[in-house]
Amino acid sequence: MRDLFRAEWLKIAGNRWVAGCLVWIFPLGALAFLLIAGVVLLLSSAARQGFRQDEAALWTEQAISVWSFPNNPLGRLILLGFTAVVFAGEYQWGTWKNIVPRNRRFALVLVKFVALGVFVVLAFALMSVLWAAGWGVLAQIAGASYGPRVTAGVIRDFAGDYALAAALAFTSTIIAAGYAALAGMLTRSILGGVIVGFAGTFAESLSIVVLLLIGWLLDIPKVVLAYRFTPGYNLLNVASWINEKAPSVVRPYENGAHAGIVLSDSLEFSVLVLATWVAGLILLTGLFFRRQDITS
Repeated sequence: MRDLFRAEWLKIAGNRWVAGCLVWIFPLGALAFLLIAGVVLLLSSAARQGFRQDEAALWTEQAISVWSFPNNPLGRLILLGFTAVVFAGEYQWGTWKNIVPRNRRFALVLVKFVALGVFVVLAFALMSVLWAAGWGVLAQIAGASYGPRVTAGVIRDFAGDYALAAALAFTSTIIAAGYAALAGMLTRSILGGVIVGFAGTFAESLSIVVLLLIGWLLDIPKVVLAYRFTPGYNLLNVASWINEKAPSVVRPYENGAHAGIVLSDSLEFSVLVLATWVAGLILLTGLFFRRQDITS
């Protein structure tokens, strides 16, 4: 398994342009922003004054804030594009034919999922370190405070939230990889994998509109509660628990007789739903791949 992981990691990292434009662009973009902001603060006393007047920055919040991007709809689409290239590219480049002995197919798919997730998590971990440290430098330039003071309690609370945020980013990547893998296996092309994967993600996001329409036509308004079982809703709900210490609240019916129908769930519920999606997508991909003829 270790050799498989190393091989997959080298293949993923070897797609330099794809990895650079779709993954490493995030830490590089954060660094560029911080450098520009630092120059502005050095040259402008008004900017320094405005920085000091803003709400005091906290290194704990800054480090965790970057993890929200892989979980929002735009971030998920970018990750889906990256994972589509990694999975569908195996067909387009013909590598599956050369490296896949039949009795190891499921292990190969599983390792590819894990390698993809770890690759993305490491990129965002680097981004979070750069972002938190960079804001500390900006605070020093502006003469602003940058807390909280490091104590055992602060570190303990921060470590728990940080680990949960990183795990959520890993989960989001695995779900995107699941969509891309299935799309790539069906189309056997990078473009087809991207298009079908994007279509599936958009369909998931728009499913609440479809459910609202079904509820209106059939007079069963509570059918919209099925949206609680989609990955997108639960990713945002877990992110809300991390950042706000409270669930996200979705009100499908703002006014009227059904205004009391609210989507708001516990952290445990969303974690269970996401774990089910991850396990289901990996299992479905592995089973489909085991039965697929890759010689044609």
